[in-house]
Amino acid sequence: MTQAPSSERAAPGTYPIPAGRGRWRVTLHQRAFTSAPPTWDRTIVAELVSAQGRKLTQQWNTPAQADFSLDGRSPECQTLAELAQDVYLWRWDDTTGHDVCVFRGVVDHTQDTVTEDQHTVAVTAHDYLGVLGRRFIRPAAQQSFINADQDTLVPALLNYGNGGGNTDLDPGAWIPLQASPVNPDGSPRGPSGQLLTRNYLGGQPIGSALSDLAMLAPPNGFDFDVQPGAVAGLGNDALRVFYPNQGVARTDVTLEYGATVANLQRTVDSTAYSNYVRVLGNNQSTDPTVAQLIAEANNADAVNPVVGLWPLSDNASSVVLPTTLAQHAAGDLDLYGTLTPTYALGLTPGWYTFGYPRMGDTVPLIVRSGRLNVNTSVRVVGITYDIGDDGQEDVTLTVGQPLQTLANLLHQTATDVGDLVRR
Repeated sequence: MTQAPSSERAAPGTYPIPAGRGRWRVTLHQRAFTSAPPTWDRTIVAELVSAQGRKLTQQWNTPAQADFSLDGRSPECQTLAELAQDVYLWRWDDTTGHDVCVFRGVVDHTQDTVTEDQHTVAVTAHDYLGVLGRRFIRPAAQQSFINADQDTLVPALLNYGNGGGNTDLDPGAWIPLQASPVNPDGSPRGPSGQLLTRNYLGGQPIGSALSDLAMLAPPNGFDFDVQPGAVAGLGNDALRVFYPNQGVARTDVTLEYGATVANLQRTVDSTAYSNYVRVLGNNQSTDPTVAQLIAEANNADAVNPVVGLWPLSDNASSVVLPTTLAQHAAGDLDLYGTLTPTYALGLTPGWYTFGYPRMGDTVPLIVRSGRLNVNTSVRVVGITYDIGDDGQEDVTLTVGQPLQTLANLLHQTATDVGDLVRR
């Protein structure tokens, strides 16, 4: 198994899948608890060639999840150890002629089902963003940051996840993540220049603190994901911080029902829409008589007699400044304040090429069927790979609204919601 050393690409299909294997491979590795962990080839325990029902689910700003099953009586399954091992998923790239590591995650859930005829073990793994989400800030005292670049807050939160300087839980507290600031296309960048003031309390969940930072309205805020270190030949994974957002506008990819899209589901869900947001901050007082720190934001639809009021209540316990809390409320409204369908697009078999599109990319969508006459741009917010037992794959993209700046949103709030249906 090799890893692509460069970004040089050829036409799709230039390097066919090698004989005797499928496009995807699954390997099992021993976890390493050190700040300079060994590379993947030095930790491998087994290749799980008999894994069935393989599925990889990736979602925007969310831990990735891998699922598969094994024969509980097989020699491969005897090597499986919950919480002590990582699973790597590799996908053959026929434009470079190499396996690309698409996922690395901890085996954190198993279920054995035993009958008279068989023993099946269902396995679930989450990437290290999921592990970080289980951690909380250990220092008991309040941790304060004043006018700190938001790019410095992310590694600070990561440090809290690794024990926060407390060595009593080393080396078990180690998480093989390294913060990496990147541009929307994934290339390295310098500091964002966005200064924030934050107070973090002991016991605060790190996953929610990271999400709170990311959800601020532009020019603050960012997107994030985890890129397996094996992509770059490293032992640590990259916690990538995309500023101002993840993904770029694409003209080389078109999602069209009947051509590149084989089937689809379109969903309009009221739980993904709010036209009024109320966010509670931290008033830095234990006195219940002190007024709460609150910020509110709404668009015109909240008061227009068309769809009515759809409120959202949020909590930002690390925010102590009214202006920052107002940015948080505006960020929520920026994300949820437009009634926009979500599509699950089943791609035409054999069409998808890795990275075309990527998470966060904005691409054209064309759907003409019955009441739907759609010709718009949508943002990729989820990618699911269903991997067949014979090596084939079915790729489903979840797409939603393209990115909007807060200024654009404010200009659009007078638009009647009725104009948005049939999009």
